[in-house]
Amino acid sequence: MMYVKRLPEVRYEEGEISSYFWNPEAELMSPEETLALQEKKLRMQLQYLFDKSELYQEKFKRAGFSPADFGNLPDLDLLPFTTKQELRKSQEESLPFGRHLAAPLDKVIRVTTTAGTTGRPVVQAYTRNDVIRRNESLSRVLWNFGVRPGDKVFNGFALSMFNAGIPFCTAVENLGAIDVPVGAERRADGFLRLARDIGIDVLIATPSFVRYLGEKCHEVLGFPATDLNVRVICGGGEPGFDLPGVREEIMATWGTEHVYDLASMSDAHPNSFANCRFRGGKHQVTPDLVLVQLVDPQTGRQIEVRDGVVGEYIFTHLDREACPLLRYRTGDIVRINAKPCECGRPTPRFDIIGRTDDMLIVRGMNVFPSAIQTVVGEFAPKVSGALQIVLDKPGPSVEPPLNLKVEAAKDFPASQEEQLKNEMESAIHKKLNVRSSIQIVSYGSLQRTEKKSKLIVIKGEEA
Repeated sequence: MMYVKRLPEVRYEEGEISSYFWNPEAELMSPEETLALQEKKLRMQLQYLFDKSELYQEKFKRAGFSPADFGNLPDLDLLPFTTKQELRKSQEESLPFGRHLAAPLDKVIRVTTTAGTTGRPVVQAYTRNDVIRRNESLSRVLWNFGVRPGDKVFNGFALSMFNAGIPFCTAVENLGAIDVPVGAERRADGFLRLARDIGIDVLIATPSFVRYLGEKCHEVLGFPATDLNVRVICGGGEPGFDLPGVREEIMATWGTEHVYDLASMSDAHPNSFANCRFRGGKHQVTPDLVLVQLVDPQTGRQIEVRDGVVGEYIFTHLDREACPLLRYRTGDIVRINAKPCECGRPTPRFDIIGRTDDMLIVRGMNVFPSAIQTVVGEFAPKVSGALQIVLDKPGPSVEPPLNLKVEAAKDFPASQEEQLKNEMESAIHKKLNVRSSIQIVSYGSLQRTEKKSKLIVIKGEEA
């Protein structure tokens, strides 16, 4: 299915619900319409995998499954999961794209890789239709954030091989805005000078880089970040934009209330989760392109998507061509908010609370680093939001107390540090049932870089 968006000749009137949606027909489908479309696409996608993908031909055969066995959505449970380890093995056995490649090379027009944070990066291929769907997904996200034709959009993600690099640039162009592909490679000084010289309406980056740019702005340009008049700030890649304390600090530093979080993962494209303007979590904006389900991370059993449940999200591409995946285990743990949202989008909201592979076990208690970051962030403006979890050795098992370095806010009085330390330790114990030992460090002591902040460090590797 091809997605081609015609730009409106005039902007929609403020308050009209469709003005917030890039593709209202697709994004405002009822749950019943969405399910019918997903099942229709699944029938075609299963046959496509069976015909074109060597890896899935084998998986279907081992499961005793034929595409003809699929009647409706529950039948998908008859098939096994796909894992990152399988993709790495598939790639090693058939370089460069793996045995899961389902399109001929003369149809591939783009290559990216995963970040490689948990092992060897996985190379991903895209056909022209895959790129069109990726552009569609990110155009929905950006339009939802308020990006419009004529806006100058600065991309502060790494551009080299990264899925939030060039793909974001082409999505900006697809939407009709002005793509300024600076990239994190330009580093803060060059980035800020270009923002001053060209003008900047929208900043896309990790929360770490946004905060770093805000801190460096006066030093580099001689005036505060508010004077750049950025209207929209968005991005992801790490916790931050969804943490109230961090978001409020960014709003104050840059002088805009339009700060939004989005989430996906390299393997999942074109799937996207994104804040709406009410920021009560992240909606899936692409249920017509990617099927998202929940499973118990321990047993793998499917969990009904309903309000308040917690589980690992898995996904199935509904019509990706080059490297489609089926029932892929993401490792991301989410909490569902299925209450109706004021924005009018019918999909539930997904709050990503951690990952199965970064969870710490402290005296039998499961603790996600992002949960600690959330509690510490509630103490803004007394803290800067920067912190490190310092382990004696790699986890997941950690003996209490959990050692933390927390950076104080600029000009926070040293005489109040002991009281702040005690209050934070008490809050962490009360909310997470974990004992902690906090060292308050001065503002600017924890390293800022253009890349993601390192939240967990081993003793001796701290900034």
